[in-house]
Amino acid sequence: KLATPGNCVLAIYGDVKAEAVKAAVEKSFGGWKMEGGGWTKPNSELRTPNSELRASEVCDKKQAVLVIGFAGTTMFDTDRYALELLQEACSDLGSRLFLRIREKLGLAYYVGAQHMPGLAPGYFAFYAGTEPEKVKLVEAEMLNEARLLCAEGLSAEELSRAKAKIIGQKKIARQELGGLAMATALDELYGLGHGYSDTEDAKYEAVTPAEITAAARKYLSPERAVIAVVGPGK
Repeated sequence: KLATPGNCVLAIYGDVKAEAVKAAVEKSFGGWKMEGGGWTKPNSELRTPNSELRASEVCDKKQAVLVIGFAGTTMFDTDRYALELLQEACSDLGSRLFLRIREKLGLAYYVGAQHMPGLAPGYFAFYAGTEPEKVKLVEAEMLNEARLLCAEGLSAEELSRAKAKIIGQKKIARQELGGLAMATALDELYGLGHGYSDTEDAKYEAVTPAEITAAARKYLSPERAVIAVVGPGK
């Protein structure tokens, strides 16, 4: 029932003739009958744990993986831009997480952050791969970094670098027709509008240091984290 005309957006880019494309599409999809209504936006209410939650799983691996997750936001919320900049600032080889946890303390094989906005609220997470006996140390360091972000946000240098990287990556992605078609089709399908990608750069550039700190305090409170560990042994 999901695969209906009301849930579909078709994007075609390239050296094509509009009338020929329209005729081909009508020939291929003209018999597709509408069943039910179109796509509806899901509940966007933010739901967060009242206290820290923990989960663990044992697997036959030498390495342990630690993830500290937080309830996030939707792709329609303006907070997403601050959270994506926080992700970028915490993920590259010059990030505070990498420099302290991996380079200075030698506690992890890799470390970073991930932000996943959704139609319904998604998540923000810190992650690391480490030796099983170092999990507690890595957890303490990552939670401390979350507290610092809530208290201080990002430095001007960190924010500037994060903006440059995100905007640059998106510009590169828009140079490829397949990537551009995918982005515009999904943006239109989700209700952002097919021209949304043309406005993205300005939205990231407009994020202020105060908005970064406010987003960190709203979403990255260690007291409401969900902590998951997968690794060998106990």
